[in-house]
Amino acid sequence: MNPNETADNEEVYALLGRVVAQLLQPGEALPLQEIIGALYRTGASAEDPATEAACERAIRLLANKLN
Repeated sequence: MNPNETADNEEVYALLGRVVAQLLQPGEALPLQEIIGALYRTGASAEDPATEAACERAIRLLANKLN
């Protein structure tokens, strides 16, 4: 894995962590579809192209987990 891929992966995982932390409620399950929806909304409202791209990569990563 090259350094750019490593940095991209770290950005995606950090974004996933932030989104999940915002959605988590004590004692509640968090469906994967809800995380994907939150990532979509975050990417759609992002003014930073890098954030939008990270959201798209995270969505693809999670969508692959559904299959």
